[in-house]
This record gives sequence, structure tokens and C-alpha cells, in this order.
Amino acid sequence: MPALDHSGTKQLHIDHIWGYVVDHMGHETLSNHANIRTFETDDIDVSKRFDYWQQATNEAFLPLESEQVEDSNFSGRIQVVKVGHMGISAIAADAQVVRRSRKLIRCSEVSSLFFICQTTGIGTIRQDCEEVTLNEGDLTFVDSDRPYEFRFDNAFEQAVLQVPKDHFLERCRWIAGSPPIWLDGKAPLTQMVSANLKTLLKVGAHLPQGCLPQVFDGVIDLLSSALGDALGETETSTDGTQTRLQHLQRAKRYILKNLKEESLSPDVVAQAGGISGRYLRNLFSAEGQSVSAWIRMQRLESARMDLQRKHRASIPVNQIAYRWGFSSYTHFCRLFKSTYGVSPTELRRGN
Repeated sequence: MPALDHSGTKQLHIDHIWGYVVDHMGHETLSNHANIRTFETDDIDVSKRFDYWQQATNEAFLPLESEQVEDSNFSGRIQVVKVGHMGISAIAADAQVVRRSRKLIRCSEVSSLFFICQTTGIGTIRQDCEEVTLNEGDLTFVDSDRPYEFRFDNAFEQAVLQVPKDHFLERCRWIAGSPPIWLDGKAPLTQMVSANLKTLLKVGAHLPQGCLPQVFDGVIDLLSSALGDALGETETSTDGTQTRLQHLQRAKRYILKNLKEESLSPDVVAQAGGISGRYLRNLFSAEGQSVSAWIRMQRLESARMDLQRKHRASIPVNQIAYRWGFSSYTHFCRLFKSTYGVSPTELRRGN
């Protein structure tokens, strides 16, 4: 929570998030330990602090737009531990609004999912016309490929896990295209995720470089379980939005389990879920796509990932296409190139 130093300037107590003290002599430090970087504003001239903060958030995460809420001496700090495109960050900052626009998305090369744990304060997150309010201990996520907005009306602290979207969807494909899902901070699995995030922030920079990917993957597996548990716990909810979300995610899980079946179709999915075909089409239409288009995209993504896996390099491209439910190799190649800009063979050769 914010406090006053001897000069009367608002400062932030943040050491309890990280569990150890990082060099306070400079506004930006690079640790001697692997992959840890810290940005802090307190040594920056007051008139330039928020501009520095804008640049820091872009370097720590991805292109974002930040807006200061209060005309006061802004204070903020970010600590990042990164492994490739995966990262765990602790943020402590004053009130602000953070946005990711379509223009910024078009300029980005990396697609990520960001899992946010509210450590102190309250935050509001909007994406896909859905709004999630985070209190202490709550979690949610946003997709960097779709516009979103974070709003913090007071000082706040968060732990943020950044995961390449492809990497997470290999474990939890059913959340593809999903709006933010609120995870209750009082739920046991959510508490386990929060505890693991805090531990990773505390010791991640001191772990051997070689074991960090496995550590991150352990947290990702917990997150996948927590997301599934959150939907299961709300099964009896009378809220229409939540019920629709449950039906949508169940349909997506069924599709992903049966992608290799050439007979997979919207009617088969609707029948398996005990819902009408029209209702199923409306669920997907609300996300701006058809059921058939989502099935097709998941098949293409599965084929793309297979083509990029070294241990599948000996499998002919046409066999990969047939494996994922495409009945025509020519049609598969045409769809693949129109989607990814390269042919399946060119992708494999480049990889």
C-alpha cells in the first residue's frame, strides 16, 4: 500500500512481492543473475517519470499506451524475469489506464497470453466487451492479439505471467478466443497459482537457467487446471453470460478432442453438447466467427505446430494434413498459405 516518505512524496512498499531487494541506486538495473531486469521511476525527474514508465512497460511486455490518472508525482516499478518469450513480472505503480489498441497489435510480432494476479489494490480489465474486476488474490488473463484496457484508480500491485499463446494453447486450447475469465482468489487452485507466481518471482532469477522452462511449465499446468476448475464451479450459475461461456468452452473442448475426425461438423458438436445447432452458431458468432471456421483454424494450427516439431520432420506433409482431418491435400495447402503466408513445405524448410 502507498505510504509517505520523509519528504511527503508518495512511495510504494513493494519488497514483499519480490521477497528480496534489487539495486535501488539506479532507475533501471540489469541483475548479474540470469534474465532479470528492473525498471523504476523514483530516480527519474518528476516531469519525465510517466514518459519513462510508458517506455518501460513497452520494453517489459509489448507495445502499450499508458495514461496517468492523477496529476501527482507518479511512482512505479517493474521487475521482470524472462526465459525466451516467457516472463514473470511484478508491478507496483500508481493509478493509471493501460490500453492495447488495434494499431499497436498490428505492430507486434509476438502473440502472448498475460495472466494477471492482483496482489494489492483493485483493477478493472476489459476485453471483448467483457469486464473483470480483480480484488486482492484474484486472477484473470488477456490475449495480446485483441484490444484490451486495464484501469487502476489507485495504487496497485500485480504479478503477471507472460506466456507465448501457442505454448499455452497446446495445453489449454479451449480458451482460444475466450474473453477474460475471472478466477476467485479464495479458490484453492487460484491460491496455488498465486503462491507459485510469488515464489517464481522471489527465486526465479537464482534458479539454474536450464530448469526455468520446466518451472514455468509447472505454473502453466496449474493455470490450465484453475481455468477448468473455475468453469466447473460455476456450472449451476443462473447468470446467462456464464452459462453461454460454459457451453462455448465445452464445445471447443469437444472440437479439440475430435479434430482428427474427418466427420467433425457443427451438427456433431451441437449434438455432443446437448444444444441446438442454432444456439451453437450463435455462441461462436458472438466471437465473430463461425463454428466451421473455428474448427478449420484449429486444424490448421495443429498441422502448423506439427510441421515445426523436429521429431515429426520425417512425416510427409500430406500425412500431417490427413492426420488433422483434412480430406484434400490440395485444399489444405491452399488454406495454409492463405492463412500463414507460406506453404506448409516452405514453413517446414524455414524451420
